Amino acid sequence: MAILTAMKKIVFLSVLSFLAASCHEEVVLPVGDNEPVGVMNAQLNTLEPVHTVFLSVSQKSRVRSMPGAQVRIFVNGMQAAVAEEIPAAYEGEWETAYTFESVFKPGDEIRIEARSGEMTLSSTVTVPEAVTISSLDTSTVRMSYMGDASTYLQLKTEFEDLPGTSFYRVDGRMVDEFTYLDEEGNPVPGYSGTSESSLWVETGFDPVISEGAGKTGGADLGALLAAENSYHCFSDTPFSGREGTIRPLVYHDSFRLPEGFHYGIYVPDWMGDEIDWEKLRSMKRKVSRCVTLQLRSLDYPEYHYFKSLEILETFGTDMSFLVEPTTLPTNVEGGLGFVGVETVSEIPFYTCTQEYPPMDDVIYY
Repeated sequence: MAILTAMKKIVFLSVLSFLAASCHEEVVLPVGDNEPVGVMNAQLNTLEPVHTVFLSVSQKSRVRSMPGAQVRIFVNGMQAAVAEEIPAAYEGEWETAYTFESVFKPGDEIRIEARSGEMTLSSTVTVPEAVTISSLDTSTVRMSYMGDASTYLQLKTEFEDLPGTSFYRVDGRMVDEFTYLDEEGNPVPGYSGTSESSLWVETGFDPVISEGAGKTGGADLGALLAAENSYHCFSDTPFSGREGTIRPLVYHDSFRLPEGFHYGIYVPDWMGDEIDWEKLRSMKRKVSRCVTLQLRSLDYPEYHYFKSLEILETFGTDMSFLVEPTTLPTNVEGGLGFVGVETVSEIPFYTCTQEYPPMDDVIYY
């Protein structure tokens, strides 16, 4: 017993001596900058002919742009395009954008290669198959969340599930065709064009799209820990191999053409900075709007990427103590980043054409 007591004293004194010595010794950690890492990001799709690749250089303490890179695009092994650098809008931009034109179809193998100095980045993706939308029915509904009620247009959409385990994403698109008219109502040559914008789609009330973590109206811990499905991604788990049904919502008045005078002036691109406001205000305008619901098919890596991004954006700041650190997946060889490609199927649910009087006829009160 005495021996054990003596040994405990020796260990105790040794620990005290170590702690005392540690208090007086400075430990210098070699905290240097890491080697530069190239980053490449791109979101491609089968709908738009113009695509953008974003390049940057990442280091521990900063991220900077990557101008002067050579960016080539290959489709099915053949070079299809060379991307053109977009000049920086301001000094100190942290990434450089490169654009190219190409039309993709399901089954295409796309490879993007970027070279800058000793850096070589590349990524290869395959265009998914297109999903077939069978039908779309609309109805007006009133939904309540956290005590607030809003009126929506519900879009009951049925579609044929793709073979195997499949992944989808919901989006909306709004296209306006502008035409200026003369006094007789005829189109004025050169004074027409198209404007396109995205339409916010509410998916939190749909258990299929939200994958069981939708808007329940509760304030329990489970609801707080559910990442917001801001990218509207979902898998075919509830209906695999069968017809799928989703019910996304859009705000009831967010997509409709305004009546009366309440519509802006379209400026033709060819005018540049020399805009003839007087002429534009003096002509009547006809606007045709088409609003569509998009169902985009994607592969699992892109689905995983969007889900990881949602978690990072939801819990990256205020609630980071409640979840484990999130790492974004990458499919870029020689660096970091993600290149995704989606096949877009869409169906219209609202079309309308309105004529508007000249802006000079508008009376402001």
